[in-house]
Parts: sequence; C-alpha cells; structure tokens
Amino acid sequence: MTVNTYRLEKVDPLIYKEEDWKRYFDFRTKSYALINRPMPFESVEKLKERNVESIKERGQEIYQVWKNEQEHGTLVFSLEFKDDLKKRFTYLNNYMNDKHVDANLLEMVFKKFIDYDEKSNSLAIQSEEGMNDYVTDLYDARIGSTLAFYELNVKEANVEKIDAWLAEAPAKFPNLRIVFYNEIPDDLLEEYAAFYMQLWGDMPANSALGETKITAESLKAAQQPGPYRAYRYVVFNEANQLVAKTYVVLNPKQPQVVDQYMTGVMEKYRGRGLSKWIKAAMFKKLVTEFPALEKITTEAHPENHGSRELSKRMGYKRTGGEKGFLIDRANIVKHLETNT
Repeated sequence: MTVNTYRLEKVDPLIYKEEDWKRYFDFRTKSYALINRPMPFESVEKLKERNVESIKERGQEIYQVWKNEQEHGTLVFSLEFKDDLKKRFTYLNNYMNDKHVDANLLEMVFKKFIDYDEKSNSLAIQSEEGMNDYVTDLYDARIGSTLAFYELNVKEANVEKIDAWLAEAPAKFPNLRIVFYNEIPDDLLEEYAAFYMQLWGDMPANSALGETKITAESLKAAQQPGPYRAYRYVVFNEANQLVAKTYVVLNPKQPQVVDQYMTGVMEKYRGRGLSKWIKAAMFKKLVTEFPALEKITTEAHPENHGSRELSKRMGYKRTGGEKGFLIDRANIVKHLETNT
C-alpha cells in the first residue's frame, strides 16, 4: 500500500516577500493545470490582494499543500459561530485536487488547528462520496451536514421545457415582475439580505454546516471588483416585495463552468412554479451571454425534493454527494497526545 507524503506551507503576508507571492502564484497555476482548470487570478497582484483580504479581514489561515512533492491545491481554516462560544468551530475548506484527506495529512492539519483557534470546539471536514468517512471510526466524528450535487451539461439541457416555462410565465404571473441584477442596488440591499436569511432559515435540517450571516454590508463588500461575479434574478410582487430569487457565481473571463446557488421562493408563493421561471430565465441569460458555457452546477439537501425534481426536469444529473463531519477538539487533543 502506497503511503502518500505531504508538505504544508502557510501563506503569510507578514513574512511573504514579492518572490514568495510569485512562487505562490506559480504553485496555484500548476495546481489548477493538473486538473485542467484555468487559473482564476490573472496576476500575482490579484492573487495577493484576495488572499491578504481573506487572511487579514476574515481571519482565515491558508496552506499550500504538496502531495508527493506535487502541487496539490490549498487548505483553508475559517471560523464559524465566532461570537457563540458554545457553537464555535473551525471549518477546513478543502481546495485540494482530489479532496481526499489522508490520515497522515489530517494529523498535520490537527496540529495546525490546535494553534489556529484555541476556542474552537471542533474541526469540520468535508467528505465527498464517502472518501473521508473514515473519520467517524477513527476520531468519533459526527455528521453536521448533507448535500447532493448536480450538474447540467448545456448541450443536454431540456431547452424545450425551459422555453415553455418562460413562455407561460407572463400569463401565469401577471402581477409579478422578474428583474436581473449584476449588482444589487443600494436601496435593495437590506431587503435582499433579509430575504436571503429568511430562505436560509426555511431550508431542511442539516442543510448547511456553520453560520451564515448575510447583511447589506457583506453584500455590498462582495460586489467589489474581483475575478468572480454574481448574476441574480429576483421576482417582485405587486407591492414591490421580493418573493423569489436565484443567483449564480461565475468568472466572466472563464465562463465554461457556472455555479448556481440558493434558488428560493417566499413560503406563501411556493407551489406556483416561480422556481421554474427564474431558473429558466437564468439559463437563457447565461447561454446567450456566454456561448462558451459548458455546464452549470448546483446543490441541494437530500430532503429538498422540490429542488431536486426541478433540476432533474431541466436536465441536471446527480454527480455526487457530500457530508460535513465535526471532530471534537477533545478527540483531536487525545489523538495527538496518544500519537506523540
């Protein structure tokens, strides 16, 4: 059995010099090339700017990962429920090429975790298609979230059905209007943030691991210039209130793959077909504006049967699933003490 070796290097703006940032840029470029994905940052300065923001303003900790001396992506620590000491934990964001966290790599991560935040009660780790499920037996980890992933190959989309949904919408919803936003206007930020949080609270149990706080300020900050953009469709009722929304995230310079998130409808308007309208509108917008678009990805909780069925009717296919595990700090400390 082959035992993989790993090496970690912390991205540290306090000690990094220009040659370090250039080396990091080369690392990221090579890592993306190994999985046939383009580098999302067009320059060293853009990469540096985004990472410094993540580290200094968001309190994240970023590590480059080499697997068997090959560039292998990054691991990022971030805090969840920072202001709630009972819930507070550290999330391990996994941007490695194969997503598998070997036990010997996880032991290295444990040591970094202990130093990262002394108040975190646990460490959260992702497991796609069961690849990291071993943590339940080895560290007595518990499940914190469950998601299913779907993908729409644009060439296989059910365009006839999508066009039909769009064509029937004006007559079906005469008192509603649909609006596209590249950026949310300032006078809509508060309402949009509140609506987002309302939809988030309506999601099935275990639909997400961690804390989600969407505010007018955070939305405004997210709309600052960067490689990625958010495209949104929203629906207003006759009183000019938000009643439905969907949004995608994309890199306009590399639009082959688009990620779609949080399609939601106000409770009193559910069951009428509004999700069909806004998802169909978004699809047509994307394929018209970005001829190079190849696929759209999305995710849903396994219990969100409406979302799953709608995606299926559009032509989406299930590509996998993910669980989020929480490993208690006490178990990590015990493991490190036993194996030191």
